[in-house]
Amino acid sequence: MKPKYHISPISGFLNDPNGLAQFHGIYHVFYQWLPDVVPQGSKRWRHCVSDDLIHWTDEGSVLEPDEWYEKNGCYSGSGIVAGDKYYLFYTGNVRDAEGGRETYQCTAVSEDGKTFVKKGPVVYLPDTYTPHFRDPKVWRKEGRWWMLVGAQEKGKKGNVALFVSDDLQKWDWIGSMLNPVLDWGYMCECPDLLEVQGPEFLIVSRQKEDGCRGMSFAGKMDYHNGKFTVTDNVGKLLDEGFDFYAPQSFIDESGRCLLMGWLGSGEIDYQMSQPAVKEGWLHSLTIPREVFARDGTLCQRPAKELASLRQNGQSTVCDGNTMINRGTASMEILAEDLNGETLSLDFGTAVSICWDNRQHILSVRRAKWDAPGYDEKHLPLAGLEKLQIFLDQSTTEIFINDGEKVLTMKAYFSENVEIKVFSESKITVNTWVLEVS
Repeated sequence: MKPKYHISPISGFLNDPNGLAQFHGIYHVFYQWLPDVVPQGSKRWRHCVSDDLIHWTDEGSVLEPDEWYEKNGCYSGSGIVAGDKYYLFYTGNVRDAEGGRETYQCTAVSEDGKTFVKKGPVVYLPDTYTPHFRDPKVWRKEGRWWMLVGAQEKGKKGNVALFVSDDLQKWDWIGSMLNPVLDWGYMCECPDLLEVQGPEFLIVSRQKEDGCRGMSFAGKMDYHNGKFTVTDNVGKLLDEGFDFYAPQSFIDESGRCLLMGWLGSGEIDYQMSQPAVKEGWLHSLTIPREVFARDGTLCQRPAKELASLRQNGQSTVCDGNTMINRGTASMEILAEDLNGETLSLDFGTAVSICWDNRQHILSVRRAKWDAPGYDEKHLPLAGLEKLQIFLDQSTTEIFINDGEKVLTMKAYFSENVEIKVFSESKITVNTWVLEVS
């Protein structure tokens, strides 16, 4: 069941991507990790490196919770390259016998990208917030360093704290960055600020009583006053799928804005019901995605490096009912120039996609693994021109209209996925087997 070309744990439990950066030409990805398949515990950072975003080497656990300020977990954070050093910023979690929580924003530094020396806390909890205060994201702008920290104000409302520094060591708190009148739920996790081809976007993993979702908000950052003003008060789901949370972006050495998310999430019972638990591992990270702006909207497309995995390309002309069998559950499917015609694609019994040209609705169904029936999503679209789909043993990522919308989800396939295509008119479906050599 384990994916072939996604970052997945050798064993144990994976969640949030952390510390993403490119340092001396090498891509570094960390993720929250527990050695056992349990969703709660003293988390640490596990380290993966690659020179091409495709072939990843597992370097083992790097940040272990062995200091007083992190004794109950090295929680999520970000990475930044400054000069010849690679800095990690993360949250140290401390719990007492009564369940009380302390939180510290900490740093660790490396000169070689392999050994990281902990420097301890650099940001302490301002009085405005509860101890639900975590996930520092650091970047450079206007000659200074800036840090966002996901926060819960004492009124139990979510917000984002903003700090500034000249040396990455001494940080001054500016205040809460978001308008409290808007709906930020009860906690904003994993905050991120992106400037993509000019437009600016805030990403937060917003926690609300009705669910936790990765959201993007278009707006404008006022660095002088320390405020982010949104231009869309409602925001947009960064991913419409069932299993996506805690995304993090970074700028690579070519200037691209790349993003990865946690291909997991959900209530604990839902997570632990998955078949992968019996194999001794759980969850993956998404494929690396390039983030770009189109018509003021944040969009995502697969990083171009994914194309290097393609093997044994096949083009199939489909008209009416057509079957495609590539003998694998790890593949890429590309259908372009669809002209909005009604069509459907069934991937065995695990996943189906149906476009209704009359209602302008794209419906996605995913077979439940713990009960009969399907989970469903119904997305209104102005039209459908392109579908690009990545399957990988137990994951599905669907890119619609070159990144207009994305759906990410777990889907447990059999060894061999047969694709049943129905189209009202003649279309060409391109498929590739994806293999990591």
